[in-house]
Amino acid sequence: MNPASFAIGLIGCGQFGRFLAQAAMGTGRIGLKAVCDQDQQRAAHLATELDAEACDGVSALCARPDIEAVLIATPPAHHAAHAIAALQAGKHVFLEKPMALSEADCTTINHACAESGRQLMVGHVLRWFEPYRAIAAAYHAGLLGRALHGSFWRLEHDFLKIAPWKGQRAGSGGYLFEVAAHELDWLRSVFGEVQFIAAGIDKRQPSTHQLEDRVALQLGFADGFCVHYLGGTGFPANSHGFCLRFEHATIESDAAFDPARVRITEHGPHPITLAFSAIDPYRAELDAWLDCLATQQTMPVTGEDAAATVALIASTYRHAGW
Repeated sequence: MNPASFAIGLIGCGQFGRFLAQAAMGTGRIGLKAVCDQDQQRAAHLATELDAEACDGVSALCARPDIEAVLIATPPAHHAAHAIAALQAGKHVFLEKPMALSEADCTTINHACAESGRQLMVGHVLRWFEPYRAIAAAYHAGLLGRALHGSFWRLEHDFLKIAPWKGQRAGSGGYLFEVAAHELDWLRSVFGEVQFIAAGIDKRQPSTHQLEDRVALQLGFADGFCVHYLGGTGFPANSHGFCLRFEHATIESDAAFDPARVRITEHGPHPITLAFSAIDPYRAELDAWLDCLATQQTMPVTGEDAAATVALIASTYRHAGW
């Protein structure tokens, strides 16, 4: 395999599939050979736009000997079937988050990966987003001291304008899988596995979608670190922010994806500076995937790692009685 160039196929030609393919092409390290989608006309249009070929379904794309790896950007309900088909066909896989909608499906995917000898990475891109990446780096470097308490809020008002299918639990899995998976995965990637869960979830407002109106979580980690998370689609306005309290600093923002809005209050003896990267997070994520394909190193988000996030989401729903 040429470490500088990979022949890629795309499964899922919707809005995010198109974006993901363009981001991968932007690395300058792939050749997009083929695409497929349940909507064959949509696949044909994207194939023309990206100078690729449209295949008649997943099996046809995975059967192509000129494709080394696939990007999977289909609704989460299809992730298991598509990932398993690609792995069994001998392809490396980049699978969008969440890995699947059940712990059992994650186990099956990981078994297929082990049997195939191919590599799997799951796209939990928040790990590369600023300011989250920089906060994690500072914490792991010991600059922030002990983690004390965290608050996260991701209140949605018009989220479902992006793609209506996301509002149907059969396709997306619900709010925790579709939205909160970002923060839940980042939290466990930084602070370890959750030891305690209290959850309140409800859906009372009349709507055409099935996503939860309100999700209120309390998560307990090792060493006494506790996090409160508030989210849902039933709020009157969009709001997305966080406040993280550490031994040596409090880090907060009312615009979670804008490093310029981060405020740091220092409590320790040394100044705290977060080193933000200007690299696009999707580019950084895909470069990490391609680097590991080239060197045969362990993926930064393995199937086992991503399965633990799915297990946390499933456990949270169970605690809430959903």
